[in-house]
Amino acid sequence: MSKLRKKTLVSLAVGCLLAGGILSNVPVANAASMQANQKPGQRVGQQDQKPGQRVGQQDQKPGQRVGQQDQKPGQRVGQQVHRQSVFQFHIISQVASILGVDEQTVIDELQAGNTLVEIAESRGVSESTLLSDLEALLGDAIDDAVTAGTITEAQATEMKSKLTERLTQLVEGTSNISLSAPTDFNAIAESSSEIYLDWNSVSDATSYYIYRATSSFGTYTIVDTVTTTSYTDDDLSDDTTYYYKVKAVNSSGASDYSSIVHATTSDEFDELSIPDDLTAIAESSSEIYLDWDSVSDATSYYIYRATSSFGTYTKVDTVTTTSYTDDDLSDDTTYYYKVKAVNSSGTSAYSSVVHATTED
Repeated sequence: MSKLRKKTLVSLAVGCLLAGGILSNVPVANAASMQANQKPGQRVGQQDQKPGQRVGQQDQKPGQRVGQQDQKPGQRVGQQVHRQSVFQFHIISQVASILGVDEQTVIDELQAGNTLVEIAESRGVSESTLLSDLEALLGDAIDDAVTAGTITEAQATEMKSKLTERLTQLVEGTSNISLSAPTDFNAIAESSSEIYLDWNSVSDATSYYIYRATSSFGTYTIVDTVTTTSYTDDDLSDDTTYYYKVKAVNSSGASDYSSIVHATTSDEFDELSIPDDLTAIAESSSEIYLDWDSVSDATSYYIYRATSSFGTYTKVDTVTTTSYTDDDLSDDTTYYYKVKAVNSSGTSAYSSVVHATTED
């Protein structure tokens, strides 16, 4: 086995096991969605490669990693997602090789709703054979990685202990838990170079993919992966409209896209006042009532909640009134709140923080 092939399979093995799940948040069933605008003969993700370039390497500068184009120090834009998607494409490539078909055939059948087992069995390859072939390839690659010093014996043992289970889930398609698409997605321009995004939390999601385009029906690219339900997209062009959509993600796959929202960067903002006189009153063991003063020119208000004064605040709702009842809370628990005023031009700064404790 060549060194390059061994290295590829090690990456595949690690990719299968990242984050305790299949393909570390990149669902196989969605592989075709990442193949947009492929030319005949191109592999998945290979758009407009120059001779000698690797997949995704378009116009890299010396020292840049694949997919890293013009990143600032510390930026994660697109990098983690790219690495994870490459692992996915190797899985498809290996399955295609075992079955004696091309990658596009596997992708087309996955998109049609078939599992890898069904695709294999339709070609006379049993589930056990498919699993054993994949496990052998990945197991050998893990051993080679230990020899090469890429991973430790302990890491190899942990990988192998999970390998059969993970591969079985993958080929049978049993690991996917349906995630809802993010709702209440909002985009607010905050300056000539920044747009603030937020959305409702999705149950069972561990992170979110954020996509951006410069027209509603244009090409959307991933700009970041976050674990929160808000994001500020910065370093944008002035007086430009940007369009966004979001997917919820966990170790089993990704949701459908959210609705598309847009905002236009500008220097000309009428700054909104901060909501004053925010009050929080516990009304029962599961409800806290909030109210605040109206803000001139505000069309709605964002309500944020945390379980400690300096903790992480999550947006719990958007309302057009100046009061709100937060319900379905835990009893005998202190909750902290702050509010922003909102209109089409942007948002105010946060209000002061208030808190209340639900009854026993």
